[in-house]
Amino acid sequence: MNYGFYLFVCLFLTIFQTVVILEVLPSYQWYDLFIPFIIYLGMMRPFFEVIHFVILSGLIVDSLSAGPLGLYVTSYLWIFALTRYVSGVLVVGHWMCLPFAAATGVLIENFVILGACVFLDRKFQVPRTSVRIVAEQVGWAAVSGGFIFAGIKIAHRQWREWFGNVSFDKKS
Repeated sequence: MNYGFYLFVCLFLTIFQTVVILEVLPSYQWYDLFIPFIIYLGMMRPFFEVIHFVILSGLIVDSLSAGPLGLYVTSYLWIFALTRYVSGVLVVGHWMCLPFAAATGVLIENFVILGACVFLDRKFQVPRTSVRIVAEQVGWAAVSGGFIFAGIKIAHRQWREWFGNVSFDKKS
């Protein structure tokens, strides 16, 4: 039933990020909402249970963005790998570390995007407004990332309570 929850969260975040957030704020002011989800998967779930959902999430966002294919998959894999590594060394699941983890995830994603821009165009120059935009995204992530992480954690616990005992075997 965990897979159903991960699929539900992927679809919910996709719809929320592409429909609701764009109506409330300009797209450049808000960060990628999949980052707290990827951090949750990296910290709280077994590797082989969730690695394909990390890749699926990246492919979903890649298909909706105008960037090169694989950009978000690469970002999510880096965030996932670094979250797994750091959570093995430090206690990053603590509520005080979550804003830092979300802000760091936003920075990693922006560095991957910057690296792709430089790789594709050697004469690429960073726009002057980029620093302000990234700072706003990091701020939003620091403020809301922990709440989104906690919401996913609570929703997953509730999902397991609702569907944990459900059996799909036919009894004759």
